[in-house]
Amino acid sequence: MVATVAAPERTSRRARRRGRARAGEGGSGYTPSIALRSIDGHLTRTGTQVMAWYRLAAQAWSFRSDGQREVLIRQIAAQLGEMQGRWLHMRVTTRPYPVHMWAESFDQNAMGRMPDVPGALGWDGFLEGEQRHLMGLSMADKEVFLGIEVSGRGLLDRWVERAAPVLDRIAPSAVRAELAALESEVNHLDVLVAGSGLDAVPASAEDMAWLMHRSVALGLPAPRGLSSVPRGVSTWEAEDLAAFTEGVDLHQEPYAPTVQVVGRMRSQTVSRNVAVLSLGLMEGLRIPEIDDPWMQHSDRLPFPVEWSARMYIRRPEDVTGELQRQMGKVRSQIRHYTHDHDLDPPMSLARQADRVLEVEDELTTGLTQLNTRLYGWWRIAVSGRDEAEATTRAQQVVDLYRPKVQIEHPEAQYRYAREFIPGEPLASTAYRRRGSVTWAASGVPAATASVGDRRGIMLGETCTATRRPVAWDPWLAQEVRRASGLTAIVGGLGSGKSFLTGLVVYKTLRAGARWTVLDPSGPLAELARLPELAPFSRHINLLRADPGILNPYRVVAEPRPDHFADDEDPERAWKRERSLAAATRRRLVLDVLSGLLPYEISRQPHTRIVLLRAVREVGGAPDRHPGMVIDTLRRHAAEGEDHAGVVADFLDERRELPQAALLFPDETRADPWHADRDYRLTVLTMQGLSLPRPGSPREEWTDNEALGVELLNLASWLTQRTIYDADRNLRKGVALDETHFLSQVPTGKVLIDRLARDSRKFNVRALFASQLAGDLLRVSGFASLVNAVFVGRTDDEEAQSEALRLLRVPTDVGYEEMLGTLSPRPRHDDRPDDTPRQFVFADGHGGVEKIRIDLEAPHLEHIRDALDTNPDAARVKPRAAGPAGPELTAPDEPTPLPAAPRQPPPSAVVPDLDGDDIDLRGADTRIGPVGDADPVLVGGVRAGAVQVVSADVLDRADLDSAELFDDEQLDLLDELDDEWVVDEPRTGQDPRPDPDGDGR
Repeated sequence: MVATVAAPERTSRRARRRGRARAGEGGSGYTPSIALRSIDGHLTRTGTQVMAWYRLAAQAWSFRSDGQREVLIRQIAAQLGEMQGRWLHMRVTTRPYPVHMWAESFDQNAMGRMPDVPGALGWDGFLEGEQRHLMGLSMADKEVFLGIEVSGRGLLDRWVERAAPVLDRIAPSAVRAELAALESEVNHLDVLVAGSGLDAVPASAEDMAWLMHRSVALGLPAPRGLSSVPRGVSTWEAEDLAAFTEGVDLHQEPYAPTVQVVGRMRSQTVSRNVAVLSLGLMEGLRIPEIDDPWMQHSDRLPFPVEWSARMYIRRPEDVTGELQRQMGKVRSQIRHYTHDHDLDPPMSLARQADRVLEVEDELTTGLTQLNTRLYGWWRIAVSGRDEAEATTRAQQVVDLYRPKVQIEHPEAQYRYAREFIPGEPLASTAYRRRGSVTWAASGVPAATASVGDRRGIMLGETCTATRRPVAWDPWLAQEVRRASGLTAIVGGLGSGKSFLTGLVVYKTLRAGARWTVLDPSGPLAELARLPELAPFSRHINLLRADPGILNPYRVVAEPRPDHFADDEDPERAWKRERSLAAATRRRLVLDVLSGLLPYEISRQPHTRIVLLRAVREVGGAPDRHPGMVIDTLRRHAAEGEDHAGVVADFLDERRELPQAALLFPDETRADPWHADRDYRLTVLTMQGLSLPRPGSPREEWTDNEALGVELLNLASWLTQRTIYDADRNLRKGVALDETHFLSQVPTGKVLIDRLARDSRKFNVRALFASQLAGDLLRVSGFASLVNAVFVGRTDDEEAQSEALRLLRVPTDVGYEEMLGTLSPRPRHDDRPDDTPRQFVFADGHGGVEKIRIDLEAPHLEHIRDALDTNPDAARVKPRAAGPAGPELTAPDEPTPLPAAPRQPPPSAVVPDLDGDDIDLRGADTRIGPVGDADPVLVGGVRAGAVQVVSADVLDRADLDSAELFDDEQLDLLDELDDEWVVDEPRTGQDPRPDPDGDGR
């Protein structure tokens, strides 16, 4: 009793000596319910330890050779080996895909987008629909954090921390003395973990806040807006840690298989049951030859999985002493068998002895960092809405890892769950695992799917071990990374090339780009009839267009002076390009007219020579046409060149064909491209065009097939013309189908090379679709200039190997067979195969993953119908939406806008749900507020569109007088054998090339 009375008296006397207490103060100071006492930047302090926290970069694992994977494992092991004598805490968590952040970036990146069309799907509805669909997919990004012990805390450090309120007023520098003393050690760790392997950076304030929430509120849904931290805040004192611990409680009944986590989120009580598992015995895994990283296995599960690993990197001297003691035990047991009982020892003892000697040899020879030993504990946490769901998911984890890895489900779930919080002590030393740093590094915790960017259009999702959205900005390479815009889309019949092309074209059109599409078969022409695109689009069937629309002299664009304003000598650069354009026209005319001739005639050396002379005499000005070449041949025949007359006769015969009229303009009519409008989408089709079988030799082509290849070649040149007619800074796109035919024509190869080289300068994304990658690889320089690559289902072994070369991934390591398994087709199903197609996507920045193209969002239903190229007899019926209007001829006004079947969504705000298992697919679009809401971005932050300044129409100049510089000559005789020229009799005219293009 005396003690209980005296204590208050002594307290009151001390209070009187201190003076009157401040209002609101009373009792003892706040003590957090966790072991942490403060967070300063990326450093955390407990009563006994200071740890530095880092965020690890995502590591690509798919489509890498075993050698590259082994290098990655060795790099991680070497970094871990440098941390001898330190404790490490690794945390693997997930963050819901930032839909709102993507939408904001996408909206800001959509510069110059087209105006909305009344009654059609507008920009707000499109952006809102994209976000709704993404939120319904419930995908998340993996985040890996690594805490490294900087130093243990001594008695003086703990005393200074307790006296901080007083010392902060008397000697402020004393409070920071501990961190100042550790500065050099922290800098050393910053440099160490930043190297290749871990590729880690110090955790930011937002990272630390996220890590603390995901650890304290283990298993609770992650609110999407939590990561926001006030600007400039990087320190949490002991009292500030209540922001993470208040409102979260952990409860466990004795011997219960889970622990219940109850939290308060936006004034709502949310509870989850969490089951914590521990890594047990593991047999020898062959990584990377056979097995994948063992920590990456959990990424395949359809629910989030949390990891917590505590490791101690042992010093070599400690391991050596333990090995000697272990070896002494083994030898004593062997001696007991052999000497005392005269028996052969068990083979297990011999294996133990060999293993001890092997480990000892590893520690004393070779790269000691890679052979450094460690011990640690690896915990796995899964959550469910109730105990049954949590235990079911825990069993799925156990089943996933068996039989090679044993996963244990220990008791004392409350203490095991606390291990996930930074700074908390171990719950138990049970299930301790021992091994080398190389074994620990083979888990590769940061291995994940990493492809695409965070500001482009949504293509779909990855379908490898990790599932995450794939966004791609086709102009990021040109505008930011200074790379080319060349893209290859490769795949066999039915692989989804046209569907993918249509998706890219549609979504980028909505974001402000301009596209010209050459689709010989015609399904992409449906895009021009969509209500939201029709006023800004035109469809041109080239086989029914005006005569001369494919005039070889007109399809090659004339260079504009303003395109060379940034050059050192604009005038010289412009003249140089004009000379090259004239030479290109002459070469194009020569190839086209040769292709129109019968194979037996065109292969004769004399034919090439007489054509060359006539083309040279006509010149390369844009106001010429092929009829002038035929007239020149007639004149040469009258002068005694008999073979010129033969060639002219055959060309006149071909000239009478209906399709050949596209090459010869009607001089009584105006130029069909003279009064061109600024369209956002131009689709050129050639329905009914006869093309030869891919790979068939030239001598087997029919006359119509030979003409079809030449028309396709000219149409491709016409497509690229739009690039040079528009402002060079505008985002432009060119999509070419049936590219394998272009690769067989010399000028087609020139076109592909020109688009590849000019794509960066003119801000162009060029899509080349082909059935075989080898056709593109045969174009000189294509493999080195290609930026992004999409490879669909490919069955032929040679084609598979060539496709991997285009993707720049290792060959002959098993990836070839995988290309044949893309988009698996049902074998015993009579229904149409309309499943989303799969592609291997290389984004041009190092990311290569297998993705699934996604157009399943409700707001894109009319796009799916428009791009569906599967034939169906049930579709033969009148259109319900009204007449589509006649096909356009070049160029013409679009037809009146039909009524739109869809209305924009009535709501302007969509809740960004924080639930982890909510699936909005197929749900009603009218969603009310649920949980904590983060409004979805709808509409742009800017008004209006980017204005396009049209360039003045240039006066036509006589380009025949333009001179080619010596290093830029285009030799039209580069395909002629020497013997052809030698055997040619002299006719009084010089058959040599005319580099000046003036016929002299």
